[in-house]
Amino acid sequence: MSDLILSTKYKAFLKHNAPVEFLEGTTYAGKTTVGVFKFMLKVAQSQKKLHILSGLDLGTIEKNIINADLGILDIFGTLAEYNAAGKGKHSLPHISYQNKIIYVLGYDNKSRWKKALGGQYGCLYIDEINIADMEYVREASMRCDYMMATLNPDNPDL
Repeated sequence: MSDLILSTKYKAFLKHNAPVEFLEGTTYAGKTTVGVFKFMLKVAQSQKKLHILSGLDLGTIEKNIINADLGILDIFGTLAEYNAAGKGKHSLPHISYQNKIIYVLGYDNKSRWKKALGGQYGCLYIDEINIADMEYVREASMRCDYMMATLNPDNPDL
């Protein structure tokens, strides 16, 4: 695992408790690093077994969140297992973490996320929510106890 050094502001964010949280800032500000870390802590605390991690597409999620330096697999090591092709009774891509399942969904693939959004979920993470499919955001956000989202300052019209 790489060293995770957090600022005073990020430490305060990790301690704060809210049902919905948004992280906004410039590219490489550390939103994803601190956001995913807190998301995983929320998943561990949740009473529900099923959770969702989402982004533009699977490749982007794998590159920026799961396999990145200071990403899920780097920080959580053997505690988190990524199953890109699904495994066992969970045929969708997912992360197994502390007897919980985190479905990995690209909001670009409507047919896949429609299959996944049939129940209630503990925690929801939406990366770059400002470019996400609005139907996905509405459906997914109504089905969770906790939601975290990041925004990138790309095009101000998004």
